[in-house]
Amino acid sequence: MENIFSKYACTIPDKLSLWELWHKTEANHDAFDFCGWFASNFEWGVLYILARDEKGFLSKEAVRRCFDGSLFEYCAKMRRDAAY
Repeated sequence: MENIFSKYACTIPDKLSLWELWHKTEANHDAFDFCGWFASNFEWGVLYILARDEKGFLSKEAVRRCFDGSLFEYCAKMRRDAAY
């Protein structure tokens, strides 16, 4: 995961914008694997929609929490803090 952010996070070092996320999925797909391309874009797109911050960036912490299973608690906390 560290390699993803060191290679593709150009705007802010520990966050990905939508364009950087798109660039990452385009750079890592196989030529004629349309199902894999769709699945990868769908997975990362849903993660971006669920866990982006108020400025439109996907943080490294959110991606890490997606892998360890605590993403929904993180999203609930972000939304609760934004409401107050």
